[in-house]
Amino acid sequence: MANETGDSQPAGASPPPPAKLPKGMVLGKDGKPCRACNEKATFSAWASQAKSLKPPLKAGAVPAAAAAAAGAAAMATPPTDCPPDKDELGRSTWTLLHSIAATYPVSPTPNEQSDIKAFMGLFAKLYPCWFCAEDFQRYMKKETVRAASRDEFGNWLCNAHNEVNKKLGKPIFDCNLWEERWRTGWKDGPGQQNMSDIRTQNLQKPVAVAEYLFTRLHQIGIRSVHGVPGDFNLVALDYIPQAGLKWVGSVNELNAAYAADGYARAKGISAIVTTFGVGELSALNGIAGAHAEHIPVVHIVGCPSTVSQKNGMLLHHTLGNGDFHVFAEMSAHVSCEVAKLTHPGEIAAQIDHALRECWVRSRPAYIWLPTDMVEKQVEGARLDAEIDLAEEGNGDNVEREDYVVDVVLRSLHDAKRPVILVDACAIRHRVLGEVEGLIAKTGLPVYVTPMGKGAVDETAPTYGGVYAGSASQPAVAAGVEGADLVLSIGSLKSDFNTAGFSYRTSRLNTIDLHSTHCVVRYSEYPGVAMRGVLRKVTERVDASKLARNTTPVAPVVNAVEENRDDSKTVTQAWFWPRLGEFLKPGDIVVTETGTANFGIWETKFPAGVTGLSQVFWGSIGWAVGAAQGAALAAKDLGLDERTILLVGDGSFQLTAQEISTMIRHKLRVTVFLINNEGFTIERYIHGMTAEYNDIARWNYTALPAAFGASGKQAKTFKIKTKAELERLLTNKEFAQANGMQFVELFMPREDAPRGLRITAEIAAEKSADSETAE
Repeated sequence: MANETGDSQPAGASPPPPAKLPKGMVLGKDGKPCRACNEKATFSAWASQAKSLKPPLKAGAVPAAAAAAAGAAAMATPPTDCPPDKDELGRSTWTLLHSIAATYPVSPTPNEQSDIKAFMGLFAKLYPCWFCAEDFQRYMKKETVRAASRDEFGNWLCNAHNEVNKKLGKPIFDCNLWEERWRTGWKDGPGQQNMSDIRTQNLQKPVAVAEYLFTRLHQIGIRSVHGVPGDFNLVALDYIPQAGLKWVGSVNELNAAYAADGYARAKGISAIVTTFGVGELSALNGIAGAHAEHIPVVHIVGCPSTVSQKNGMLLHHTLGNGDFHVFAEMSAHVSCEVAKLTHPGEIAAQIDHALRECWVRSRPAYIWLPTDMVEKQVEGARLDAEIDLAEEGNGDNVEREDYVVDVVLRSLHDAKRPVILVDACAIRHRVLGEVEGLIAKTGLPVYVTPMGKGAVDETAPTYGGVYAGSASQPAVAAGVEGADLVLSIGSLKSDFNTAGFSYRTSRLNTIDLHSTHCVVRYSEYPGVAMRGVLRKVTERVDASKLARNTTPVAPVVNAVEENRDDSKTVTQAWFWPRLGEFLKPGDIVVTETGTANFGIWETKFPAGVTGLSQVFWGSIGWAVGAAQGAALAAKDLGLDERTILLVGDGSFQLTAQEISTMIRHKLRVTVFLINNEGFTIERYIHGMTAEYNDIARWNYTALPAAFGASGKQAKTFKIKTKAELERLLTNKEFAQANGMQFVELFMPREDAPRGLRITAEIAAEKSADSETAE
């Protein structure tokens, strides 16, 4: 190695031999031994060897560095471990990181979550030990930073630390105790008292955690709680009636999740209770669908006690590896908030924050309730003030909001053919009042997407129909694609919502308003929410300056006559417009993934009809549970409305048991089961005659009786011809729908709505193009 000390060397002497590197010595990227990458003993051994190989100095010669240090040595002795070696650096770093986790907010804001993730990313790049840094970067790619709460981040960091411990052969730390180790202090330590416990002393109005939680659910508008009992949630369930809530036991957790989804769509927010592991995982598909579709569902999971977790007990419903957090970590990916209720002093605040986040962000929230926390006491005085569910608005972005408003106004005033396009997130994020005000003020033509069906009054003269790209009716496509300005509100441009991404609109002519940002042509404005923009645009727009479309909106009608043929068979083309004539104001219409989701495009709704569908997530079987939840929500709201379920036979077989819940709770549901012998939507995507798209033949109309309904509680019908259906739909008693009505409606096996056929063709073409490109 090069001599860097400035020491002189005897004339004619040979250069000293290089010091032999000890086994395991790690070099830095500059090729030199790296102090921060090696243990102290390894580095010291090399340094001593290197020193012994240096040639002796000439008589009287003193190295410059030694001379400079001589005076300083008389005043102070430098630390022997300076600079830090790998081990000391590691210990100090983990201490810092765990301390950061300990002071991380219990319920961080989105910005705080972004900050900690950015910090960890930079930390992994800048850590002095280069191979340690690269190893940590690899870990973070495999296990992304989870920072939705203090507990989640602390556990993530603890698990990351344990990965290092495993590689070094060190003991594994129990991550259930990370907070005691790094924040509150040991509960059992001498003279120690947990800080969280201190905050639960001298409570003004002590209430049990479960009572607090369920009372809060009641305060935010929930009246019925879906779920399935299990040994880890039983004690908590005892508190449901005390809070004025009704327990609705579902047949299984997946159905309960679907029902909670439907309840939230009809009432605003919902709750489901499951048990640890087996129960919550069964519900996870339904919760994921709620997350994808922006539905606020509170998922409460009863889990083992904190003591059992601390002791690593081999309990049922676990994976047997001592990890009690793995299921919560799964749910964290489909939840806007994870609240683990493990410290009584923080529980009330955690619950309030989780419920607020669930509502404001319109996404599921996950609440983890250990059995030994159910009856712990928290401050009930907080219940005297309801949770503030008001959105933050654009208070911090007023100038940016006003700029977007000005751009929208200029665009509206300058446009010759402006239209409004309303999509799913206008419904999900509760701005339909603002949308209605804008439509009334401007009188502009308005269209909806498949996911926006039911968002506006379809009887209004300005309503133009359902826009779904190439699958739209010609008049609808001409109206939207011929516009020189499309004001899109709450768009969710998924494949089925756009008929295979077949929009023919220009981004240069489009303004997109969303719940968290706005996009004006190619410019995005984060933090500017659509509610404030819509209100200001409606207030400031000058209707007299708006161009009146020279081509009036083509009237939308239920064109049954146009779809008549000589056949007696009930066809898709005939049925869906005819359904529109049967509907009446106030109906809740639930359509299943498959033919129903596409057929409903051709149904004109009366005013005040609520349309529910799961176009984006598309989990077959969803609609049966969702219809039960929606009907229950209507009942809880005191509304005497019909719930109409339109479901295919293939989808129905997945969740048929939920019919029993409808019967049990005397819900007013009319079921139209489309019997076309299998999975029609799958047949059109691939495998028209394939056996895997066939299903077993059931005696469908016998099911209500099998599920316990008497003849008075449920009426069943088999319909095979148009004439039979006409007689049924015009029957006054059937139209009244005082209880369960089950209609088995036979349709041709290979018949499909126009929208489904076109969407499937587009998907097939794109699939073929991609294969050719490969």
